[in-house]
Amino acid sequence: MKLAVMLALVTLALCSSSASATVCRSFLRVIELLFKGTLSSFEDAVSPFNPDLDMIDASIQMKKSVDKLPQNAKDSLMRLTERIVRSPQCSYD
Repeated sequence: MKLAVMLALVTLALCSSSASATVCRSFLRVIELLFKGTLSSFEDAVSPFNPDLDMIDASIQMKKSVDKLPQNAKDSLMRLTERIVRSPQCSYD
């Protein structure tokens, strides 16, 4: 549950910033691969954001933790993330 809250807060922070809609889509892709992808596909999706070594290590740890969640929990977290990204708070008008 702590992971879900963390992801929701990060998603809202990105959506509330002056970032473009492209960032939200890119972030959603990273999150999708966090829940549904392989470790290597997740690392590939994160690499364009130029993470430092600590960020890479932390993201690998997070991916390995997420991989241990039951599939229904991963599906629910993915749906929550999609709902947040599509919410009015992520509107860029």
